[in-house]
Amino acid sequence: MYITSSALFAALVSFAQAQTTPQGFSPSVNTMLPVIFNSTSVSTPGQQLTIAETAQQPQLALSSSDVSSSDTYMFIMVDLDIPPMGNSTSRNTLLHAMITDFKATSQTLTDSSVLLTSQQIGPAAYIGPAPPETDTVAHRYVELLFQQPSTLQVSADDFQEVSDRIGFDVSSFMEENGLSEPVAGNFFTVDPRAGNNATATSTGGIVMNTLQPFEGVAVEKKVSLGLVGLLGGLALLLV
Repeated sequence: MYITSSALFAALVSFAQAQTTPQGFSPSVNTMLPVIFNSTSVSTPGQQLTIAETAQQPQLALSSSDVSSSDTYMFIMVDLDIPPMGNSTSRNTLLHAMITDFKATSQTLTDSSVLLTSQQIGPAAYIGPAPPETDTVAHRYVELLFQQPSTLQVSADDFQEVSDRIGFDVSSFMEENGLSEPVAGNFFTVDPRAGNNATATSTGGIVMNTLQPFEGVAVEKKVSLGLVGLLGGLALLLV
């Protein structure tokens, strides 16, 4: 059997443009967003991680061919699988993070991705995954990176209550705030049935000890009382 060069090229293009967000999720994204939790990179969309591994806000990068030093980016992370609440039988979404003002740095990773950084911790501070131990499905956590419009008007007041994060609809948020399609995306899963001892897969060839300390939320940032209250409310609702 012979494969023509055009067929091989088409196959390679298809592989390079494979969807990096869950099937059926909108907006669909075909550009990989490098997401790095300490020594673990989400190198494969859908990769399984643990609660402990994802406790701190990840570092983000972007392919050198996709990044622009003049652009400002916004990061969003959403759980697609929070358990039904009240009389509902349908699963819902939960906004785990919305961090603005990411910019490209001069630091390049081993795969030629450019590290991004932000001094912001909001408007929706990062909350690590914590699916209830009694849940029966693996939760999917979608990460999206957007070009941040200069007209964006979102504040921490918009996410003061637990109810402000539950049912977050990415497509509606995009329409209401004039966002273009995501620049890149990724997702990982956390399975409460696996416990905290489940191991993650490879780090995707990124040499982690070459990274500079993260300049965003993970280090030397005080957690507000409002966030403490929010976490307590989430625990009461979701466990």
